[in-house]
Amino acid sequence: MRSSNMLPTPTEWPQTRGGAKYSVSLAFVAMLSLGSIVVGFGFVAIGKPGALKYALLFALLFALIAAYSYVTRMRPRHHERDIMLTEHEGSPATELRYSGTSFAILVALTICMTAIFGVASVDYFFAGETIPASELAGALTGAAALFCASFVALVVLGNINRGRVVLSQRGIYHRGRAFESFMPWEVFAGAKAAYNGTPEVLVIAYSNAPWQKRQTSKVWKIDKLPPVPMIEIDCPNLAIEPSLVYHLVKFYVDNPSARGELGTDASIQRARVGSYQ
Repeated sequence: MRSSNMLPTPTEWPQTRGGAKYSVSLAFVAMLSLGSIVVGFGFVAIGKPGALKYALLFALLFALIAAYSYVTRMRPRHHERDIMLTEHEGSPATELRYSGTSFAILVALTICMTAIFGVASVDYFFAGETIPASELAGALTGAAALFCASFVALVVLGNINRGRVVLSQRGIYHRGRAFESFMPWEVFAGAKAAYNGTPEVLVIAYSNAPWQKRQTSKVWKIDKLPPVPMIEIDCPNLAIEPSLVYHLVKFYVDNPSARGELGTDASIQRARVGSYQ
């Protein structure tokens, strides 16, 4: 039987991952991270130790950017637990999980930015007359720190979360990082692959389809609901190989008789062997 990692890539997507291109980009960002550390200790050597904390924070910021790019673009192999059995509103379901690693890095990035702006704000306020308009600069960087901190607050409140795609025997529930959406199976006209800078899976619904939807974050719209009734899955956000996401979702859209296995071990086994032909 065909392994799930041997499923064909949809023709709508680039047939290569651009590994060399992203490797060069990752190496460049990693050098910026290391360079920031060197610069920071250089400032210490010339008698300006106050710059070290900024250099270390920027080094961390660049390292997190590199890590996020690696996880979302280079696609480490997913774990079997990233496809799991669950329930949605009392109906057995199979869940495709968003990447917990990329989400954790995203949260860490906003914490790092909060620290950079927060430290700058404190330094500006204590600078006094040594820096022109230091109070204004302190207020602006303080506001930026609060804005970044609001992301973490929304994560704690649950308005922003890891995300998941749930295929139940009733329909498809999509909990993005900042929205939620549900439509029953009977409203879908079909599923197709698309490419909008990243691989996507579009489950197209009829224009008059009943659509339960809600944007859970009005400030940080890190992902948005599509403008028309559909389930729009941005594959790099998921912990699962994009080709597997495409074939899995399309299979259940195109084969109503197979939806009874959703929420059972049969759906997990089918995903494990890639039996979607």
